[in-house]
Amino acid sequence: MTKILVIEDEQPLLEEILETLSFEGFQTVGALDGNAGLEMVYDFKPDLIISDIAMPEMDGFGVLERLRQNAATAVLPLIFLTAKAERIFMRQGMELGADDYLTKPFTNAELLAAVRTRLNRQHTMAEVGQSQVDSLKHQLASTIAHELRTPLHLLSFVNVMLSDYLDSMSPEDVQEVLNSLAYGSQRMGHVVEQMTMYTALEANMVTAQGISEHGVPVAVGPLLEDAATQARQFVYRDVNIPVQVDTPPKGIRVHADKSALKHVLAEIISNALKFSSDGDMVQIGYDYDDTWVWISVTDSGIGISTDECARATEAFYQIGREIREQQGTGLGLTLAQRMIELHGGALHIDSVQGQGTRVEVTLPRLPE
Repeated sequence: MTKILVIEDEQPLLEEILETLSFEGFQTVGALDGNAGLEMVYDFKPDLIISDIAMPEMDGFGVLERLRQNAATAVLPLIFLTAKAERIFMRQGMELGADDYLTKPFTNAELLAAVRTRLNRQHTMAEVGQSQVDSLKHQLASTIAHELRTPLHLLSFVNVMLSDYLDSMSPEDVQEVLNSLAYGSQRMGHVVEQMTMYTALEANMVTAQGISEHGVPVAVGPLLEDAATQARQFVYRDVNIPVQVDTPPKGIRVHADKSALKHVLAEIISNALKFSSDGDMVQIGYDYDDTWVWISVTDSGIGISTDECARATEAFYQIGREIREQQGTGLGLTLAQRMIELHGGALHIDSVQGQGTRVEVTLPRLPE
């Protein structure tokens, strides 16, 4: 049964609304002021709230603001009741996140129409949201299964080769098989690292406050060198593409979770390597002023469209997968953007098809 909480300081009107809604099959409860209404929210768990605006102690705006501050009630639909003289406050309510208004006096038919419209919309939004969640789960399962199954097959092949043919293999053949073993282990390790970081971000285990409290000063120059080295380990094919790193002066530092920031910078650089061809070069540059540090990763590869740029940081989205084979989870840029934002920075992508891509990272600079 759909549950509705009504907050109205006029007792006769409150009782009339409750009676009308109950007659239509809704489970209802009423409160005479905002504070009492908020207390009922967490016990009653309504599907919809109807609230007057002008009330003693806590008005309707206060109720709405408190609801929107709590993750558990942030999207709970709310219909405001307002007198004609209060219509000047409609903009304020909409800015706070009110879903609809009913102007007093209103008929029972108007009340029920507003309630059903809002509940139907909420139901539709929930169905769309669930569909998106289901799609994401399917995509996650498919992507991760593929990314883990491929190196597992490779490791199984290595095991067979070493078990059955080791005595007849040349040293060069043994080395090639061992290289395959290292490649498979490296690929699996990368997937596990990505999923570990993604899970930590989704669970709010990594926060801006945590980085602020536990981060350390990190010199940008060595960080870029280390990230470039790690990036080559993330590329699932042999690449002979040089990476030119312009090293900033020693005094250029940022406050960071060093391991996490190195990882996501390596994700950005590895993307540049993946989309480059032999003969290309990946360039890592920098700029800075008293407040900010800018890090750029530029390639002269195939480039991507404007639409793909806009979607590049979506979780599990793989650019151009339908027209060219790719390997990877599609999480690299997602992790990069989210981790960089937690460091107080930003990530921006510019690309021209056929000419290449430039990713710019902005981070707050530590004073010298």
